[in-house]
Amino acid sequence: MKKVLILGSFSLLLLSACGGSGETTDTTDVTDTSTVDFSDMNEMSLEGEGLNMQIMLPNVASQTGASIEPTIEHFDGDYLWDVKIGPQFHLIIEDFGKEQNKVSEEKKRLDGLQRIFVTEYIIDEPKLIMYKRELHEGQGGKTTYHCYGETTVDGYTYVLRSHEDGNFKPIIEDMVKTIRSAKQIAK
Repeated sequence: MKKVLILGSFSLLLLSACGGSGETTDTTDVTDTSTVDFSDMNEMSLEGEGLNMQIMLPNVASQTGASIEPTIEHFDGDYLWDVKIGPQFHLIIEDFGKEQNKVSEEKKRLDGLQRIFVTEYIIDEPKLIMYKRELHEGQGGKTTYHCYGETTVDGYTYVLRSHEDGNFKPIIEDMVKTIRSAKQIAK
């Protein structure tokens, strides 16, 4: 067990030494959505759900080839919106008011889970992370992928994240595109 902890600690140290922290002061590269391919996605306004936000959602087809329409679950006065497309795509939007630096706080929370999970960041940006999570070697379980991003709309911070259970990599990659597309609707 000590070898696993030492190896895990060394791996994290190595990742951070190789620039894995993702900390940057120039955010033009990471927030520029002009290089993201949204061709297989449709724009959706969340204005009818009480959010002055629009997002891009993937086109999803059923086994019969029919398009599956996205649904949004939200209760008036609540701070959560569940965006679902079929049985796999489940993106949660959470209103954090004036709080900031939510991605940084999430990374600290994940660091606190190192004794349980091995976390590998695939995308590590100031406003967006995508990571692979698995139990330590020999403890069983399956590898899951997760994403967590934040955006500001009307001066309020919104977190867009995958469900705590995570999902398969291609589905999380679609969620990352959705997070990158989130923007305030111009009035």
